Amino acid sequence: MVIRTVVITVIAVFLKTVVGLILATSLNQPFPGRNILRGVFMLPWILPTYIIVLVWRWIFDGQTGLLNQILVSWGLIGENYPFLAKPGSAVALLIFVMVWKGYPFYALTFLAGMQTIPADLYDAAKVDGAGRAGRFLYITLPGLKQVMGVVILLSTIWTMNSLEIPMLLTGGGPSSATEVFPLLTYHLAMQNFRLGEGSALPIMMLPIVALLVLGVASYMDKEATQ
Repeated sequence: MVIRTVVITVIAVFLKTVVGLILATSLNQPFPGRNILRGVFMLPWILPTYIIVLVWRWIFDGQTGLLNQILVSWGLIGENYPFLAKPGSAVALLIFVMVWKGYPFYALTFLAGMQTIPADLYDAAKVDGAGRAGRFLYITLPGLKQVMGVVILLSTIWTMNSLEIPMLLTGGGPSSATEVFPLLTYHLAMQNFRLGEGSALPIMMLPIVALLVLGVASYMDKEATQ
């Protein structure tokens, strides 16, 4: 259970970081309607989690879901596929919804960090012949180091402690494939009334969270002293 929670958390946080960087880099460029798109991309973060998860659950439904209807009508599959009833696809879709819900926080924070990087650095890099990839690798990423550390730490803690998304999307199934740590705690304490075990379980995650906090804090201290 702990390993499952850690694996899902690591994959979700990594994907949120990648999507957030791509989106922030795109929105940092001047183009018409940029401010409108910024607002649109923030909607997953603003909307209530309960509503978002129920919409995705309907989309992925094995009988009447929109995804099945599209795939069948396009001839990509012959019959409806129970996405949320298969362990592999259920885990993948759980991670997808976590990423979709969380990427705006990454994008918004990275975008704010990018706008604090002096434009003179990019101009000098252009004069030296650096392309977009070079400017991103040697100017943007180093300028976002501390911001990325804080964002990844916060998102890791939030993702690891996420209850609403797995509870509403899969309920921990199928065969406990998506029963992450907070959901198991909820099932033990609230549904099975095993309050002692439910109260003791969170202590198991304290060392992991403590190591994350200490690791990021030491990294940021090292960067600040350089």
